Amino acid sequence: MIEREHQRVPYAVAVQFRSASSFLIAYSVNVSRGGIFLETHHDLPVGTPLELSFEIPGAGSVGLGGHVAWRRGPESPEGPAGLGIEFLDISAGLATVIDRLVSDYQGLQVLIVAHDAKDRMSLSRMVKSIVSSAEILIAGDAAVAETLLTDDVDLAVIDLDGDPEGGLAAIRLARSLAAPVPAIALASTKRLRDHARAAGADELTGNPPAFEELQLAVVRGLSRPIAVR
Repeated sequence: MIEREHQRVPYAVAVQFRSASSFLIAYSVNVSRGGIFLETHHDLPVGTPLELSFEIPGAGSVGLGGHVAWRRGPESPEGPAGLGIEFLDISAGLATVIDRLVSDYQGLQVLIVAHDAKDRMSLSRMVKSIVSSAEILIAGDAAVAETLLTDDVDLAVIDLDGDPEGGLAAIRLARSLAAPVPAIALASTKRLRDHARAAGADELTGNPPAFEELQLAVVRGLSRPIAVR
């Protein structure tokens, strides 16, 4: 509830996840630790109480209470604008949902798009080191990527240096799906990274990326909600 002109006004946030897998990763990385970052330009004061409704494919809605613990503005060099939410409690109902999702878990599919064969193999090994259960799909060009990019893919990792136009086309295709596939763009120049951001890439890294840089991008890409309302 928010105090406005001496009246208590409820404030609710609906957080929609792309898949059960994306919610499970968000849970394992953030929610189970008592909080989550919501990427949004809607600003609220620190301390604002919230009611959050998580929309999870295959599980419906799960509600949690929390409050704004910290904020990040649109001009921050540390990352995208948004709110850091601290949960007031983790309900027993959420534990039941997690148990059901885990029992039905089918694993992740990660598409790697890279023109160079050695780069494809190197990226495959790195992604498997980050998410050992992932099934890796490989595309050497945009035409193959187009045949593999479906709603079943959980993440696309796209190397722009070997074929910039093809890589940008793959990013745009990932974003055009009914349930947009999160896309990580790897580029060695700021110019290419800027083009990737304009095309809709969710995460940007250098090329080749350091393992820790790619790890952070993969986890953020997989766990990011597709909508915060």
